[in-house]
Amino acid sequence: MNNSVALNKHDIYTKLTGLNDRDLHAIAEYVDFMRHKNKLGKEKILRLQGILKDQQINFSSLKKFRQETWNHVDKEASGE
Repeated sequence: MNNSVALNKHDIYTKLTGLNDRDLHAIAEYVDFMRHKNKLGKEKILRLQGILKDQQINFSSLKKFRQETWNHVDKEASGE
């Protein structure tokens, strides 16, 4: 690990020390989301099974839902 990465991690840790449990939980969920997102990569292949198998699904509404869901994190971080 290079020195700047360690410094950034330390800065982040310092910022987290004053947050309440609710905020820490929201941040932990966001970190999990980012890790999952990075594992998916650019090409996303979904194979639906069960009652959804062979159904045509429009994922554009899912993308909008995801953006709206995480919008509260931005608002809370900016103090709105």
